[in-house]
Order: sequence, then structure tokens, then C-alpha cells
Amino acid sequence: MAGYIEDRWYRKGPVDPKTKKPTRERTDRYGKGKRWRVAGIPGVRDRSFENLEGERGAKNWLKTAATDTTRGAFYDPRDGSMLLDEYVRVHWWPHLRQPPTTKQSMESRVFKHILPHVGHLPLNRIGFDEIRAWQTRAEQDIDVGTLVVAWRHFSSIMQAAHKAKRIPVNPFRDPDLKAPAVPKSKAKAWEHETVVAVRREVADRYQVLIDLAVAAGLRQGEAFGFAPGDIEGEVIHVTRQIIVVRGKLAFAPPKGNKERDAPCPPELAAAVKAHADRFPPVEVTLPWVDPDRPSLAWESRPKRTVRLLVTTSRTTGKNGGALNRMTFDDKQWKPALVRAGVLPAPAFEMVMGRSGRAWKRIAWEMPREDGFHALRHTFASVVLAAGETITQLAAWLGHSDPAFTLRTYVHFMPKSGRRAIQALGRWLSGEAESAPGEEAEAVP
Repeated sequence: MAGYIEDRWYRKGPVDPKTKKPTRERTDRYGKGKRWRVAGIPGVRDRSFENLEGERGAKNWLKTAATDTTRGAFYDPRDGSMLLDEYVRVHWWPHLRQPPTTKQSMESRVFKHILPHVGHLPLNRIGFDEIRAWQTRAEQDIDVGTLVVAWRHFSSIMQAAHKAKRIPVNPFRDPDLKAPAVPKSKAKAWEHETVVAVRREVADRYQVLIDLAVAAGLRQGEAFGFAPGDIEGEVIHVTRQIIVVRGKLAFAPPKGNKERDAPCPPELAAAVKAHADRFPPVEVTLPWVDPDRPSLAWESRPKRTVRLLVTTSRTTGKNGGALNRMTFDDKQWKPALVRAGVLPAPAFEMVMGRSGRAWKRIAWEMPREDGFHALRHTFASVVLAAGETITQLAAWLGHSDPAFTLRTYVHFMPKSGRRAIQALGRWLSGEAESAPGEEAEAVP
């Protein structure tokens, strides 16, 4: 067995001529520090033990550590004694490889809703009870949707600690621990009249964005990053989006790094041409966020120039007229929804700024289902109502799993069951068509 135990207080002395056994001599460390040291186990740091009962503990440690190391199942309890806060800030967060937008959204969940409550605990002290206590405390401050996301992040942290061999198991994998769940809600599609009304209330230079979302299923960032050259016949090549990273704009691949082809009806192509004739496209240069290099410094990211169809009227700024979704939502989208009767008028409240001066803040009553994404849901409802397959819709939307598309939009298919019932009724009544070369049999 690999490894050995060293007694730091005594060393072998000369052989006693009477007993013929080696004597012991005190070392310079006698009475100082821990007496027993286990060393020589490959891949395991040396560990020291106190004098009292220390030799027995050292022997047990040597046996267990050597055996577990051979099996590849060794976990040093000293590594698990690190506080969660230190592990996250020093080891996990700096090396987390996620797209900048994903990491940005994770930051508040981790540093505001996890670490303040359990960051003081050692990794190997976090178990069933501690996770339940954290959940009870966290849900006092955040809604269930935020709690669900924070739960996933907390589990990811503990799984990383397990992978790093700091803890033997991820406590979130306990079958008795049930993750919170967001109440199920159906995707909401707008009626044609609502889409028309909202489009009418948006400024002229932005109306084509509604067309791109409803007729091609583009996400908001994809519509912002759309270029006339992306159209090829009856297809739109969706290859980029505009994202916001800590207030800065950049180009990036579509969500999930999934480029795709979306449909382009002739009417949409005509709308794009009409818009380009009225508001000439503008070349915009922004950094490109490569998903394979998520930690690259912002100033080191390569630049890309795209001839954007839709820009702001101010094309001389640092973003060259590229649309910022937060500014667009506050200045165009939400006011248009109010004027179209989708949302109630906002309330205004006075807020004291850091400089000591009060300013007026708009408080919108903005349900999540009435965001720009509602246009994408409307696209899906129109496509399914026309009888298109779930597989084709999933491809147009960029979903890798058609089952996800089905779960999301199954309520947009109310006629599918009715058609089957009618077909079965016709078959029983003898009205169904016979197969070629066969006669229909009457049902007795």
C-alpha cells in the first residue's frame, strides 16, 4: 500500500544491547505541533494528526486514502472545508465559461440570492437541511421564477465542487430534494387586430421589426441584427443577433449558437424593400462575441461590420445606430402597447437619486407575456393553424428538440383533435374513402 506514517517527535536510536531492540530519541520537534504525519500517497497532500489517539487516526487515514486513491474515489475533507463564498469567488466564478449575457444574468442570482445566505458555510457542511433553510430564506425576497433559476445555479456550483473532488456528492442530487417549479403558463399569441394596432403605434422606422417577428419568427435581438442581404429567395438566413453586455452592444450568434433558416413570404420581402427605400440601411461595426471564447476581454474581441436594416436616427454615436433592447422597450415598445390598449397607462413615482436630486420614474405594468417575444408566439400560432408540422416549426424557430416546441405550442393546435374525430366519424358511417383497388366494408 502506498504511503507511510512519520512520527515527528521521535526517531530511531541505536539498538539497546540488552533488549536487542532499537531505542527512540526525541527530535527537535518533540512536543511541538502535531505528532503524526501521513505522507507518500500519490496525488494526496500530506496530513498531520495530534498526539492523543493520533497514531490510530493516522493509520485509518492512510488505509482509507490509499484505497480510495487507487479506486479514483478519494476526497480530501480539507478541500471541502473551504467556505462556499471563497470557492465561488476564487475558483468557480472567475473560470466559469458561459456567454457574457448568460454570465451577466447569473451574477445577481449568485451574489445576491445565494452567497449572502449560505456563503459562510463550508462546502462539506451543505446538505439537505442547509439547502431547505436557504430556500425558505431566499423565497422571502424573490419570486418563484427567480428562485428556480437560483436553485439551478446553486446546484451547478455544488456539482462543480463535486467534480473538483472537494465534496463526495452533490447534495442537490438527493432524491428527497425537490426543486421549486414555476406555475405552468401557456405561450400567448396576439390576434391580428392587436398586431396591427401595436405596429401602427410604433414609430415608422421600427415598424418592419414587427413584420420580421410575426412573419419569420425572429427574436428581438435577431430582428435588430437583421440585414437585407440575409434574404435569399423565400428564406432568411438567421446568423446573428445584437446583445447587450453590461450596457455595451455587440453582435453574437443566435441564441444557443444555432444558425437557422426562417421563412420569408414574398409580402415580408416586399416590406423589407419598402423600408430600405425609405430608411436606407446603415453599416454598423460592433464587437463580435464568440461563444467559444466567452472570457475574452472586451477590447480584444474582433469587430464585425453589418449593413443593418433598422437603426436609430442617431448613427454617429459609439454604437453606430444599432438598437439597444432596453432603450427600445422603454421608448417604443411599452408606449406603443399603452396606446394600442394592450397595457394600462403607467404610473409615475419620484425617486431620490444618488446626487440628492429627485427624478421621475415610470412604473410600467408590463406582464412578461406581452414582451416582444409575443410576436414570435404569434408566428407559431399562425404556422400551426395553417397545418404545418411541429418539426418544420421547430426548425424555423431554431429549437433543437421538436418535443419542446410541441410542449410550448400544443394549445395552438385545437383543430387537430377535431379533424381526427371527424375522420373517425366518417369512417364509422362508411363515408371514408376505400384504399385503391379495394371496396369499403360496411360496418355491421
